[in-house]
Amino acid sequence: MRLSTALLTVVLPLLALLPASGQRPSLDGRHLLVDGSLSDTEAARTPYVFNDFRQALAHVADSATLYIKPWVYWVDNPDSPKVVTGVNGHEPFGMTIRAQKLRLVGLSADARDVVLASQRGQTQGAVGNFTMFNFLVDTLAVENLTMGNYCNVDLDYRLRPELSRPRRSDAITQAHVGYVRGRLMRARNVRFVSRLNLNPLCGADESTYDSCHFECTDDALNGNATYRHCSIDLYGQKPFWSTHGRGAMFVDCDFYVKGNNREMAFMKQGGPLTLIDCRYHAPDSTYIAWAPYPQPWLRCYQQNFTLNGQPYLIGNRQPQNTVVLSGYDAMSVPYMAISRHEARLLTGKDTLVLHSDAPHWRVQPGFERYVTVSAMGGDSVRIVPTNNSNDEASFCVEAYTDDSLRAACLLTVSPSRLPTPAFKTKPVLRTDRQTNRAWVDYELDLQGQRDESEVMWWRSLGIEAPGAPDTHSVAVRKGTGYPFTMADHYHRISVYMRRKGHRSDFSAWERVGSVGAADNIMDAHRWDKARSRQLDTDFSHLPLDWQESRDPGFWVVDGYKPADTADYPWTFNRSKPMWTYGEGFNGAVGRGLLQAQRGARLMYTPVGRYYENMRMTLEVDPTKTAGQGFGSATGQYMDVCLKFNTHTLTGFGLRIERTPKQAKAVDFVLVEYDHGKVRPISQAVTATCYRTGCTIALSVVDTVFKAHVETTTPKPADSTLPHSVDLEATITPNHESGLAIQHTGSCGESTTMLHRLKVTWE
Repeated sequence: MRLSTALLTVVLPLLALLPASGQRPSLDGRHLLVDGSLSDTEAARTPYVFNDFRQALAHVADSATLYIKPWVYWVDNPDSPKVVTGVNGHEPFGMTIRAQKLRLVGLSADARDVVLASQRGQTQGAVGNFTMFNFLVDTLAVENLTMGNYCNVDLDYRLRPELSRPRRSDAITQAHVGYVRGRLMRARNVRFVSRLNLNPLCGADESTYDSCHFECTDDALNGNATYRHCSIDLYGQKPFWSTHGRGAMFVDCDFYVKGNNREMAFMKQGGPLTLIDCRYHAPDSTYIAWAPYPQPWLRCYQQNFTLNGQPYLIGNRQPQNTVVLSGYDAMSVPYMAISRHEARLLTGKDTLVLHSDAPHWRVQPGFERYVTVSAMGGDSVRIVPTNNSNDEASFCVEAYTDDSLRAACLLTVSPSRLPTPAFKTKPVLRTDRQTNRAWVDYELDLQGQRDESEVMWWRSLGIEAPGAPDTHSVAVRKGTGYPFTMADHYHRISVYMRRKGHRSDFSAWERVGSVGAADNIMDAHRWDKARSRQLDTDFSHLPLDWQESRDPGFWVVDGYKPADTADYPWTFNRSKPMWTYGEGFNGAVGRGLLQAQRGARLMYTPVGRYYENMRMTLEVDPTKTAGQGFGSATGQYMDVCLKFNTHTLTGFGLRIERTPKQAKAVDFVLVEYDHGKVRPISQAVTATCYRTGCTIALSVVDTVFKAHVETTTPKPADSTLPHSVDLEATITPNHESGLAIQHTGSCGESTTMLHRLKVTWE
């Protein structure tokens, strides 16, 4: 990003005011001095001199410079037991400062000598992501100092060791430095210290960091800034959440990997990023990506980038994302805008107009036949889909300049729509008493399409109307086959389907037929008793519309906010699904059942609801890969319950919860539910096994409740915590037989994918 004329107009006059080393600055109403070594009496003797940083800022008018002598200045009292909260939905702030032009200058060439500090973070003295500063300014300049949130980092102050302070907690939590709600921000020779979500004065329209140092984990850096001659210590894997707008640029910077991660990325969600003459220092064989799952349209730039002294192509597994520059002067960010990054087009229906400043456009090689691109004059092109194949195609259209600027739009181009296939053979409902199953036989006139029809089975006490299930029916299974269970006795099973080819729309739901289950299930005396007392599902056939029936044999698919989350203000939308089935990402491998909203819940009660003993095994993949399981330690957990009454919410369970104790592990504890109230019945164990390939095994046999948890993911090399869990508690037996899975974590990258559930009743 070019240092704007406006920023130079602000910064250069301010630089001229900085006193030479050893000289006292000239003070007046707009130039104040802070000296923490002074007593209250000494500070009061001289106008414009303060010994308290907060008090000095309280005297700031529209424009001011604060000269700050070496000392440790606490923005927020680290000894206060108070738990702070935010106001009006904002993070809790240590200080909110309002001014037009503000400059903070440390009076030492060594930025370690002047420290502005706090020691709070999410769940560690604060509810919410505690943030030291909230600057409401037009321009802000900070120089020659350290801004540190020492919640999870020791404060070692070499000038006066008595001012040092140990970290508040070893568990990494969200602890911010600050935001700038203004036009310009410049930092020179500033050290920014925290860990998770560093936020080194993010938010200004234009931000520049010169000769600064950053210590951070993930979601930490300013994604809309220029960094020159900086050093960045990486204690996590992805220092940016995302970049946006013109993105971020690093020039002559050094990155140092401080952990043992061998898979590194610059950001979680892709955006513009440029690295010029930068050096990356990491263990051998480290892979460096722009993002773990970069979008095909992403274009990032590098020039003279090295890994451990050797040239390296960032994101070389997806080389289309990387533009290698040569001879770029790094005076401005190499960025080119495009009007959209993604679009879906239907042949025969849609037309797309794209805008960009680039003089040239091209279609990704090999996909030219799927679209026609025509110039419209100026900066626009018209794109018309021409996909005459039988399948959709995804590819990029790229705008480019002769000097290597790039911008791309990912197109997904579908062939023209076809009529919904008709039946060649009308659907017939068939049953087999020997195997206790039903299925639908049909044949469509597909004419080259793939069959994507849906079949849904409903359980009802009534006789439905021809068009749709009656109001007393509940959808119980998706798919063409239906295995009868004892839960189907005294019910009618109805099946409906809607036709669809992969190039057509769905038809309306059509009734195939219904059957009285009692007439088609093997006589109860001949029923396989072992089979009737088992449940085995991969969740792929589970209907996911909101369903609240607690009758035996029915799944409850809904949302619930437990009472012990009352301190955390979240809700869910009943009109939208709580669960979704599909592909995962990060640590969630393959396909499975995922939470779509916070508070997602599943419950099931078998037929013959009174059993003595019960065993269940749940196979899961947490999306988070570091073992923390959930987004933050804010009442985020998953309970897996058995011997559970789904009406009264009474029974036993294993709680898996993120707590403030650890940043890369979770707590496991056995709990008892009593009408929705939960209490622990074992000691909690903190362990690292809540990772990809996690198996949770629970059992209640007589009066003993046991839990075992393990994972196929290897134990972290730097952890001394247990990598498996065994818990046991003596309980008072009940005759309940239901199960429940309750998730209170945030969604997206904090979900847990459910792969398979096996239950046996005895």
